[in-house]
Amino acid sequence: MENKKIGIIKQFIKFGITGGLGTITNLVIFFLLVDIAGFPEIPVSILCFIIAGTQNYIIHHIWSFKEYTGNTRISFLKWILFLSGSLIGLGINIAVMYTIINNFNLPWKFIAQAFGIAAGMIVNFLISKFFIFKRKNNESL
Repeated sequence: MENKKIGIIKQFIKFGITGGLGTITNLVIFFLLVDIAGFPEIPVSILCFIIAGTQNYIIHHIWSFKEYTGNTRISFLKWILFLSGSLIGLGINIAVMYTIINNFNLPWKFIAQAFGIAAGMIVNFLISKFFIFKRKNNESL
């Protein structure tokens, strides 16, 4: 039981690191397009989601969930499933971002986006672990 807990913690840390990289990608693009170029927040947030989500899927496949994916190739279907599952996190992201932007006077809107990303992380981990990158024999780590 203890090894299982350690494995889940290790996997969550890898997931968090990968998510951190995706967050950096997301926030840089969001900042440039919204705060600098003046594009509307929600369409840009969706674009950032697709770009960072693709980056995260690839890193999760080759690193975060490597014990599940082994040497298998990156799959278009799994990418679609990953992005589809991540839509729940995107919904949480947009709701939190929208609420913060409309209730607080922030100097930069990307701060609200950062809070939105953090709010969806746990849901995205659980979906990834149990539905996207699960063991073939349906065992969990």
